[in-house]
Amino acid sequence: MRNLILCLMFGLIFIVAGCADDDETNGDINNGGNGGGPVDSLRSITLDHVDGSPAAGKISVGTSVVFYLRLKNASGFVAKGITNGWRIYSTDNATWTTTSIDTTGALTKDDYDLIFTSNSFSISGSGSDTVAYGGASMSGPGMVDGFDDVAYAITIGPIDASQAGKHICLDSSFYPPSGTWMWSFGSAGAEPPGWDGPHCFEVVP
Repeated sequence: MRNLILCLMFGLIFIVAGCADDDETNGDINNGGNGGGPVDSLRSITLDHVDGSPAAGKISVGTSVVFYLRLKNASGFVAKGITNGWRIYSTDNATWTTTSIDTTGALTKDDYDLIFTSNSFSISGSGSDTVAYGGASMSGPGMVDGFDDVAYAITIGPIDASQAGKHICLDSSFYPPSGTWMWSFGSAGAEPPGWDGPHCFEVVP
């Protein structure tokens, strides 16, 4: 039931944002979308930095690991609706306890006054854990043009020492039942932001 409600709520993101009459979102976005592909200069989500990473491409056992995600909107339009998901997975059967997602405060319910919430699926710390965040604005400012800040934090672990030498990855993801990777710019249309992943890390002692 909760997933059904969230599905309906996220569906409102594009209905409401698409019907919004906002002077800042007039016109068309015709720069093309990446669909989670290579990052462009207009709309992107990138991995900014990682807590629990002693060196590039490494994450440590015995501590929580936090992936910080930077959102950039230089499209010239306000993102009135946003919905994005990520999955944590392993290429060699590593486990990592659990997965969660939270905001940093750079975007809040004041920005997305209709809905601004997270969702998670199969967060067992094995296989493929999926987390997501979405927001829709009716009268709030949304993600304004020029926004460039770390907005989300995905936490995994602690990782057991027995997992040293294995690998854990972060990538963009569809999430059930209908979570697409998309930003809506009201009357200007909808486009997927670019994504600089996947990112894979070796677990080290």
